[in-house]
Amino acid sequence: MRKGFTLAEVLITLGIIGIIASLTLPAVIGHYKKVETASRLKKFYSSMQQAIVMSEAVNGDSKEWVKAETQKDSEGNTDYDAQDKVVKDFFMQYLAPYFKYTNIVSGKNIVEEDGTKSGTVTKVYLADSSSFLFNNGTCMDIIFDINGERKPNTPGKDQFTFFFCLSPEEIEGHCRNSKRAFCTPSYEARTRDELKNRCKTNAYHCSSLLEYDNWEFKDDYPYKL
Repeated sequence: MRKGFTLAEVLITLGIIGIIASLTLPAVIGHYKKVETASRLKKFYSSMQQAIVMSEAVNGDSKEWVKAETQKDSEGNTDYDAQDKVVKDFFMQYLAPYFKYTNIVSGKNIVEEDGTKSGTVTKVYLADSSSFLFNNGTCMDIIFDINGERKPNTPGKDQFTFFFCLSPEEIEGHCRNSKRAFCTPSYEARTRDELKNRCKTNAYHCSSLLEYDNWEFKDDYPYKL
């Protein structure tokens, strides 16, 4: 007499496998996203630091590099075209020779969530499909996007903020560390709880929490990737 499985037994087994897969697959995918995002953040942070060190050997201490003030038109409004030129000139002079990138787009529109345009920026594209943009503010704001143009394009999920501050006052006020110009936006936050609360309140600050955690997405990270 041959032994085997009945059709009912096979279907039941497949059903159990399907249920287990449906329960575990989201966790596996979520873990992969966290690992991939953390890896790209570490790589970007390291690459930027290396570029700064190499540039300092030629251009001097980065805290003494020159950045133009926020550009205004004759009516006192932000001149976005002039802003974009300032940003591109800064990148090309101090960082481009020491940074591996595939393309740089000048005058790229900033598109808000409601679809409106609010100025232009310089955007730098990297070989791994990530990108970062510059904005000329009090410091040079840098928004790193781990997947470039792909969605969700949301702070704290695939977009993370860094600062490039030049004066000692700006470094102390924005970076909480007077020894380096490139930093995450820590401000006066000191403890991990303070950094996590800032991240939860405004995803703009989440890069500081991730830096504190050595670029690891802990279980209590406020946002789901």
